[in-house]
Amino acid sequence: MTIQTTLNTHGIKCEGCAAAARTAVEKLPGIETIQFDLPGKTVTVTHDDAVERADVARVLSQAGFPAE
Repeated sequence: MTIQTTLNTHGIKCEGCAAAARTAVEKLPGIETIQFDLPGKTVTVTHDDAVERADVARVLSQAGFPAE
């Protein structure tokens, strides 16, 4: 089953930040797509049901982009 998770990410302010965040999230198994809304300060991740919202938030936070 495919799930879409949207998180607030106040630290992602430019394409460079988005690229770094994308690299971190893509390391999680089960990630399908990652879309950033820089003005809206959100990231939407499409993933399988083995990935938890907390997993995505943790990886983003570890990469320096706190997410909630």
